[in-house]
Amino acid sequence: MKIFDVIIAGGGLAGLATAAQLVEKNKNLKVLVYEANQIGGGASGVPAGMVNPATGQRARMVWNAEACFRMLEKRLEQLSGISNTILRLQNGVLRPAVDENLAKNFKQSLKNTRWPKGWIEWLDSDQVRKLMPHLKESSGGIFISKGKVVRTPDYLEAYTRYLKDAGVTFLFGGPYSLENNGGWTLKNRKDAFIAPKLVLTAGYKTKESKYWSDLPLNSVKGQLAIYHCDEKIRQLPAVSAYGYIAPVDDHQLAVGSTYEHHFHDENPDVQGAGQLDQKLREMIPDLYPKCQRIGQWSGIRATTPDRLPVAGEHYEKKGLYIYAGLGSKGLLYSEFIASLLATHITEKKDLPYEISLYRFSRMEELRDKAREDGDTSDQD
Repeated sequence: MKIFDVIIAGGGLAGLATAAQLVEKNKNLKVLVYEANQIGGGASGVPAGMVNPATGQRARMVWNAEACFRMLEKRLEQLSGISNTILRLQNGVLRPAVDENLAKNFKQSLKNTRWPKGWIEWLDSDQVRKLMPHLKESSGGIFISKGKVVRTPDYLEAYTRYLKDAGVTFLFGGPYSLENNGGWTLKNRKDAFIAPKLVLTAGYKTKESKYWSDLPLNSVKGQLAIYHCDEKIRQLPAVSAYGYIAPVDDHQLAVGSTYEHHFHDENPDVQGAGQLDQKLREMIPDLYPKCQRIGQWSGIRATTPDRLPVAGEHYEKKGLYIYAGLGSKGLLYSEFIASLLATHITEKKDLPYEISLYRFSRMEELRDKAREDGDTSDQD
């Protein structure tokens, strides 16, 4: 048996960020990242991840957007220094208003939301066309200058190298089981690993654990395709409209993602390819004839009913923690929430209610009822 201070079960964005935040808070911690398959083997391994703070049809600013961006950019800067490739394309994100209703929603967001200065601006249809000449006709749109595209596999590779240099142990050991016997034991077919604290960062597979089966995590399959374009496209912004279209390099576009709540397996399929072809053809009709699909990817995302991640310690099993539900905002949320979780683990500081376990649990109802009963007694 091998003994650690913390075991992290899952080697995606959540797992790596949690490991980093823990060892950066205490360099003496012995941390194991256990991955059953490969780093980014789930949804985290998407070939190109878009970072966009204005989400949904109402272009709402994501939760704690400024802190999330600040921490992600700091990490990107750090990892870019040790990466052999360019990790990010900072061309901004364009959200075209494909109809008048969306235009109204976007303008309302600019009016009612206190966006940080310089983050976002309204463009009329001519300005949109100038920024993205190949785009279908629009009713204007918003441009998010803070938006970016990250080459996620390269990001994860650099992140892993950084963590190994920081003393984090990595093990790729296939299927495993968890046992609670005072501390936590992770067992695979060959060995066992023990720690007083274990963080499960297994994405949608979190619900396969008996300890977390009651969490309202939903599985959503997303497929993405890579296209080679005859025209040079690296200078173009990413486009977010019922999915996204993002330049990866001089002649490659990533088009995603499908949102499949019902699926038979995790693999890419011809139906997904057809949907992505159609998305590219409809959104950028002038560029579509110059593009050829050269690759396809799929992954399963874990989402929650309120679209915010969930993190924290188990209600009853002390030392067992969860970090899941990043959905399609893994890059944007991962680092900031990992910092909150690491502080929660090491300093017992409460997590924000918005990402806590209690917001989904009957235990919250019982806790509220207890408060009400207590208030009644006090009044009597």
